Amino acid sequence: MFEDIKITHLDSPAGAMFALAVVNLALMVWLKHGFPREWRLAGWALLDVRRIWQRSADEAPRTGGVIIAHIQGVIALATISFACLDNAIQGFALGAMIVLVRLIAVQVFGRFTLLALLVKESADIDRHLRTWMAGSVSVIAIVLSLRSQLNEDVGCNLLLSAWMVWSLFRFWRVFQTSINRLSRYSFAIVYLCSLEILPTAFIIRLVINSLS
Repeated sequence: MFEDIKITHLDSPAGAMFALAVVNLALMVWLKHGFPREWRLAGWALLDVRRIWQRSADEAPRTGGVIIAHIQGVIALATISFACLDNAIQGFALGAMIVLVRLIAVQVFGRFTLLALLVKESADIDRHLRTWMAGSVSVIAIVLSLRSQLNEDVGCNLLLSAWMVWSLFRFWRVFQTSINRLSRYSFAIVYLCSLEILPTAFIIRLVINSLS
């Protein structure tokens, strides 16, 4: 009689979100030990962005490390999407779209001599900070997946807040890089607004529309 009734346990772990978080943390460990250049650059983006500007050719990351960093960002957005919408597919799609747009922007704007180096460094900073964002989201997701009631109450807000904090920090790093390369605050502000803030605002709008 009650065979088809789904029983919900508030304290049961959210297995899918836990799995996504564990995979992302495993990728971070792999990045650290398997691709030390990418890991070192990620540390510079976080603590000393000037080292990103001054790096030499032999400090360029390997392709495998770059791919892992992109995958981490996609999985992080899938984790947020699962917590907020109970659907990780939308997060995977959004993350893949962000990576694709970033790669296209590098190819398009990199053709302009004035912007070539700035666009490349901005894309690198975005990728490096995405690693730390993914780590933060994964740690929060593991806690939330083990505390289902906490996840129900504030899980979505916590994960979105983590994403927003890292996005704001990325804006700051890109702004610093823009000033360094363009040497004028006005040009730096125009670059930040047109190629960083407006695309992110568009993405946030998509998220809000999905939630509503």
